[in-house]
Amino acid sequence: MNLAGRLILRSLLVMALVIGGITALTYELVQVSGRNDVDELLQQEAEFLSDALGEELPAAAGLDGVVSGPEAEEAARQALTVRPSGERHVSSVHANGVRLQSTGGPSRAAALMRGDDAPRPEPGAVRTEHTDAGPMRVLDTAVTDGTGRQVAVISLASPLDTVHDKATTVLLVASAAGALGLGVGGTTLWLVVRRTLAPVRTVSAAAKEIRPTDLATRVPVPDTDDEIAELATEINQMLTRIEQADDTRRRYLAAISHEVRTPLAVAKGHLELLGGPEADVVHAELDRLRQVLEDLMAVARGGDEIDAHRGPVFLPDVVEAVRARVSSLPHARSVVFEEASPQVVLGDQDRLEQCLMNLVSNAVDHNPPDVTVTVAARAEAGTAVLTVADDGNGIDPGLLPHVFEPFVTTRSDASGGLSGLGLAIVQARVRAQGGEVDIDSGPEGSSVHIRLPLATA
Repeated sequence: MNLAGRLILRSLLVMALVIGGITALTYELVQVSGRNDVDELLQQEAEFLSDALGEELPAAAGLDGVVSGPEAEEAARQALTVRPSGERHVSSVHANGVRLQSTGGPSRAAALMRGDDAPRPEPGAVRTEHTDAGPMRVLDTAVTDGTGRQVAVISLASPLDTVHDKATTVLLVASAAGALGLGVGGTTLWLVVRRTLAPVRTVSAAAKEIRPTDLATRVPVPDTDDEIAELATEINQMLTRIEQADDTRRRYLAAISHEVRTPLAVAKGHLELLGGPEADVVHAELDRLRQVLEDLMAVARGGDEIDAHRGPVFLPDVVEAVRARVSSLPHARSVVFEEASPQVVLGDQDRLEQCLMNLVSNAVDHNPPDVTVTVAARAEAGTAVLTVADDGNGIDPGLLPHVFEPFVTTRSDASGGLSGLGLAIVQARVRAQGGEVDIDSGPEGSSVHIRLPLATA
């Protein structure tokens, strides 16, 4: 997921948490507010019913002024007649061992309070009772006579269904509004983030166009005076440093090339004075060394600047020349040469020989000592294919796509991660002759194929 997607996702997650927290808090506040309203109603009704019962008790008392059980029961009946149950609560009085209940009130609460499952009277603060009819708020108040003796207990109950329904409605509405807000906010956030990160995409696109051969290109610096502009500025400064380092490297390579050519020219001059077959061999090798130096410098400079002289080349001559050069090397016994197809290709014979020599050396150096290397040349569908194959351990599949890059090695020992220009120079030489090079590798060994067009009349 890209940066914009991560920013949007995390922002939406934060928004969802905030909206969810606010919705849950609103739900709880509605429930608390509803319970407070119910408690206030019960306390108010308890006072009214207590006052009504207090007014009936003196009239029900006997000549001795003491309220007996039956008298308290009669007074309770009268009080309930004066102050009956309401739409939201049920009123009842416990007197003389009898529960008296007025008519009316919520049906489920009224039925519960009449039955045996009614909550036991517990004079005190308002409490919540979880009953078969649902949660209820219950308030019990003790009533005493003039002597302070308890003669009755007033019980009031109100169901919390309405409170819960209201809170649930608020929860659903708040959730729907939150989801809508999340959707609208997410869309707006997506637009804002895309607009904000547009300079990043511009800088990224410009950076992708920069090539090693064109380090003078710079990325645009947005006029935002923020971290993105700072990043673009730092990238440009980095490119300037790389360009300066590359210019220094090129001058250094040019100096090396110049310094090496001089002793080569001196050596060739002395060899011409000496003469003889041995001098001719050394003279040819010095020419190849000069050519190798030029090719290495061209590849190391990062460009495809090899100047190959293409002409008709007889494949058996190339293979025979490589055989002669390999015969003087320590690993000559490990190299097998198959008979070359008698075909003529368009190419540069010296560079083809050097390519095969490089591939043979790579196959020997990067494999166990008992490896066998095979060199073959054949014609295939109008194309000449020169192959150098080995029966070694093969190349790591993860490294295989990068073997033609400069300074990449296939060694698995502790010899380090750099092995020179390796196959990169082989590829540059072959392409300079209008050909292509590819490699196949597996557990049974590796094969490098050089493909060149056959010469036509």
